[in-house]
Amino acid sequence: MKIRSILIATLLPLTINAEMSITALERITQEVAPDILRGGISFEEQHKNSSTIKEHFNTLIAEMKRNDPKGELCRGGGFYLSPRYSYKDQKQEFIGYSGNLSFSCEFTSIDQHNAMMNGIEKIKALSIRTVQEPLSWGVSDKVQTSTRQSLRSKLLQTAKSQAELFSKETDMTCKIAAVSFEGTQPIRPMMMKSSMIADSALTESPIQKNEELSLEANVNYICSKRIP
Repeated sequence: MKIRSILIATLLPLTINAEMSITALERITQEVAPDILRGGISFEEQHKNSSTIKEHFNTLIAEMKRNDPKGELCRGGGFYLSPRYSYKDQKQEFIGYSGNLSFSCEFTSIDQHNAMMNGIEKIKALSIRTVQEPLSWGVSDKVQTSTRQSLRSKLLQTAKSQAELFSKETDMTCKIAAVSFEGTQPIRPMMMKSSMIADSALTESPIQKNEELSLEANVNYICSKRIP
């Protein structure tokens, strides 16, 4: 955990009964271990009959629901069909349909991902092409929320310690008057280099690396003369 304090305001002149105001930018950083493996999975098929594509896609959707009945791993499942044409002698000729089915998924391990993909590959039609977007390790919303709460608590403790330090340096009584949080900086997940068309259901896990989450706050301290 890293802590940084930057004094960004000047001290007000003192009179006998005056107070001194100090404004400082406090910043705290904490390493967070990624706990979610994110990735997109889509399926593409071309066929002259739209009903065939729908049947194949509905089979895939049913398999996804069987593996993930509560919808905790993958979201989506909507698909669209578009007509395909060929052009010859400046004439348009209908040749069939192109379909796309996509999911956005979050796994807790690469084994969980591979198990789902293995099940899908066993039942999908041979005419369907599987396309996997880059897998990336990230920090779940639940962990980010708990980390932010922890950072706020630690930053307030830092501000309290800073107030005690100001008290010693100024020979006054310094207290926290106001705290304005600036928000947390986003986490950048580690990603695989490129997307790929799956030749196999098995995929290797991208490198898992801790990320930093930081929180800043403008803290206003009020220092008053100590009463004898």
